[in-house]
Amino acid sequence: MRGTRYWAARCLAVITLVISLPASAHLVFTYTSNELPLTAYTINGYPENINDYKDILPLAFSYSFTVPEQDLSLQPSTTFRFTDFTFSLISPIAESIIYYTLDLTSSRSGGWVTLDQSGNITGWNVMLRMTELITPETNLFFHRLSNNFIAVKSSSEDGDKLSNRFHPSTWHGYYIQLAKIQMSYSGASNFNNWTIERVAVPEAGSAGLLVMGLSALFWLRGGRKNILSLFGR
Repeated sequence: MRGTRYWAARCLAVITLVISLPASAHLVFTYTSNELPLTAYTINGYPENINDYKDILPLAFSYSFTVPEQDLSLQPSTTFRFTDFTFSLISPIAESIIYYTLDLTSSRSGGWVTLDQSGNITGWNVMLRMTELITPETNLFFHRLSNNFIAVKSSSEDGDKLSNRFHPSTWHGYYIQLAKIQMSYSGASNFNNWTIERVAVPEAGSAGLLVMGLSALFWLRGGRKNILSLFGR
């Protein structure tokens, strides 16, 4: 009975130590736009009559980024900046609009979000620029011919906008590039479309020290048993 209590107490102590490990935290910001209707259609930069494209469905987009947590109480407002992000297009015909893997590494992508002391978002300005990701499977000829490009602007003041630019191609004995087409979707932004998730990240150094200490403890206990066994105890 004493042995059971002893090991129960030891396990409880270990659990308590693990739970009490100091941890940092990251914040995951995610913004999802409202449905954005087609608001401009240009061919080689010349605008078309938008009423001729009423059949084109609206779309929405979502982007997300992760940043280290900051103490909001230190300043009247706190600004979180990012350059790395994830992006997805929300539309029943998303695969026909973007049918390739996006390259999200543009140096011209990034932005900021500002929170007040209560954790409420007070403003943001984000610009994302994306092209087709080149992989071993990419057909470089059609990659250059199509010249796909996507730009997203999302702002608390200027609203949301997505532009999809590409060159269609046709076959005349060989493939040729046609006029540049750009489809632009835009609408109002919405503060309520933000979500913020807090993700705890244990400190690697503290966790390592805990594991080393426990390993040494069990090793010493095992060594003591071996020594006592030599004397018939």
